[in-house]
Amino acid sequence: MSAEVLDENSVGSPSRATSAYEWIRERIIDGTLPPGERIREREVAEKLQVSRVPVREALPQLESEGYITTTPRRGAVVTHVTLRAATELFDVRSSLEVLAARLAAEACSRGASADRLREVLNEALQATEADEAVHIADVNSRLHEEILALSGNSLLQKLMTPVNGHVRRLFHIAADRDQHELHREHIAIVEAILRGQGDLAAALSYAHVEQSRNECLAIIGGS
Repeated sequence: MSAEVLDENSVGSPSRATSAYEWIRERIIDGTLPPGERIREREVAEKLQVSRVPVREALPQLESEGYITTTPRRGAVVTHVTLRAATELFDVRSSLEVLAARLAAEACSRGASADRLREVLNEALQATEADEAVHIADVNSRLHEEILALSGNSLLQKLMTPVNGHVRRLFHIAADRDQHELHREHIAIVEAILRGQGDLAAALSYAHVEQSRNECLAIIGGS
């Protein structure tokens, strides 16, 4: 893995700590740092070409968000995605994402632009046809985030911000799902949103989340 240099000339350590946090978090999400892997401060610092201080400062936030656990002997370790954690995640998604789909459809009915949502859906199609597993997981996550943005509800977006990273991580773990069927579900949801059909968009979103729940929990339970 190539070194990625953080700006040591920035004022104070918070910006470097934030960058270290984001660097570690992204690698946990995409599986580069797998469950059970130790976060070795020295190695991360060397890759980012910074001191160990910003790396150490990044760990409490990662732990508070459930990406790592720390113990006196082993230090920071990447968490496993348990059945309970995944179930709780889907419980949240089945409420908030359904609401987001309904609000996004209502926004479209009032004339809100959905150009960005169309672009991401098209990108998801290209990734699915190319069978690019990592890209599929990332772009599908962005699709859900675009629906959330289109909802126009800032509080809902804030509530979903800490959830989105775990959703992305789950998408990477469950990459063996039928991605073509998944994309067809996304098309149906987006089309309902674009037509301003709030009830239909919400119903399709709920069915989509529950289908995803069944498939993901089966994969996690069998791993």
